[in-house]
Amino acid sequence: MKKAIVPICVILFIVFTGCYLIIMEYAKQRAADRVANEAVSEIQEEEAFSEPDEGIQGILTGINAEDGIMGFQDIRSGKLYEIPYDSNLEVKNKYGDIMSMAELVNGEIFKLYYTRSLKKLTGIQVSDTTWTYTDVRKFSFDEHKKIMMIGDEAYKFTKAIRIYSLNEEAQIMDINEMDTLTVRGIDKEVLSVVVDKGHGYVRVLNDAYFVGGWIEIGQDIIKPVTEDMLIPVGEGDYLIKVTNRGYAGEEEVRVSRDKETKLDLSKIEVEEVAIGHVQFKIDPDYARLYIDDEITEFEERVPLEFGVHSIRVECAGYNTIHSNIKVGSDYAEIDITMDEESEDKISTSSTQKNASISDNKTVSGNTAESSTSFTANGTEALSATYPATTSSSEAAETGSGSSSSSSSTTTTASSSAVGTVISGEKKIYVEQPSGTEVYLDGNYIGIAPASTAKVTGSHVITLSRQGCQTKSYTVNIANDGNDVTFSFSALIEQ
Repeated sequence: MKKAIVPICVILFIVFTGCYLIIMEYAKQRAADRVANEAVSEIQEEEAFSEPDEGIQGILTGINAEDGIMGFQDIRSGKLYEIPYDSNLEVKNKYGDIMSMAELVNGEIFKLYYTRSLKKLTGIQVSDTTWTYTDVRKFSFDEHKKIMMIGDEAYKFTKAIRIYSLNEEAQIMDINEMDTLTVRGIDKEVLSVVVDKGHGYVRVLNDAYFVGGWIEIGQDIIKPVTEDMLIPVGEGDYLIKVTNRGYAGEEEVRVSRDKETKLDLSKIEVEEVAIGHVQFKIDPDYARLYIDDEITEFEERVPLEFGVHSIRVECAGYNTIHSNIKVGSDYAEIDITMDEESEDKISTSSTQKNASISDNKTVSGNTAESSTSFTANGTEALSATYPATTSSSEAAETGSGSSSSSSSTTTTASSSAVGTVISGEKKIYVEQPSGTEVYLDGNYIGIAPASTAKVTGSHVITLSRQGCQTKSYTVNIANDGNDVTFSFSALIEQ
């Protein structure tokens, strides 16, 4: 028995020794890994933050003054950093002049000077290698292609783009074409967008008399009046005009960001409008002229009420012309030359004759069939338009005011394109938030879950509910042959 105990003890000793060596080796490896990770972190830190005299470029994403922390996004890597700072932080504009902390806004691009030994920012300066566009009003986004149009110039953007409104982070779909932006970037890439002036809403009440007429809000929004409209409008002061059946009224309103302004049409003073006499000269002269969706003889001057009218010129073998005109003088002449279908461009021009009171403004836009540059004397050529040919049932569903298969819904170049109804069977569905009022381009479509005929292009979906903050989203509807369904976040209680 004693002889057996010795081998057992030897075996146990070997086992315990082996376990000890294994544990020690594991501990050494963990320590080595920790040192390696710290080294990698230091390398990453050195890559992210250059020496102070060089400075990286970062987008300001936020300031936590209480904890002394600034948030930045490295424009090279897209990484986000929270960096300590203190009251000695030196802040300069791109010219090297001292700025106050109160002047800092999210979305601004800075050169950062970071001291690794102190682990904090020692200085930031507005970058002089990036560009900044202010007061941007003509813009559009294509999220599928990751392209932003600023005026006629195309710029790319990535998923790392930073969007801010009232210094809070936002999304591209929160931006409305009525907004005014500051855009920053480098080369041909947009890095950040700040909404300087946002949008509110005009809710039209007691509209029965004016349904079928027109509403003008400032110089940028001209729409057919439909029932129960809630129209997105850029914040500011406006003169609103409504016209229908020979009568007109107007009222001054102030629109505040994210707020609804009520326009009670039963309370405005209505007056009979003046009549202008418009001479249309159309080539070919056997074309058909439709004014406000009614076929009109044009051998003699056409009496038209002062205000907005839609026109459509059709002729077999020629590109159809759609436009809106605003009659603003006693006499006016419009010359229209139609292009044959084989040509892409339609040019309409006018002859200088009678005095006008619309300053002979010219606005260009696109139609579904062609592009057109429209000028007129004695009237204001508001735009070429985007026809939406609909059936009677489709028109009722969209609230467009159209009542027959040959009619069209129009919009000005500066407002949301109505687009083309691609199928009476395909729908736009808005499912959430349930119980909210849903509007498409200002036109009421129902209580969510609600639906309307599918239309292509860029549109604004507005959600409203009593006791909550009204919210709108810009969406792009593709002609993909499918229904499209939207579910949005719950509205914020006021």
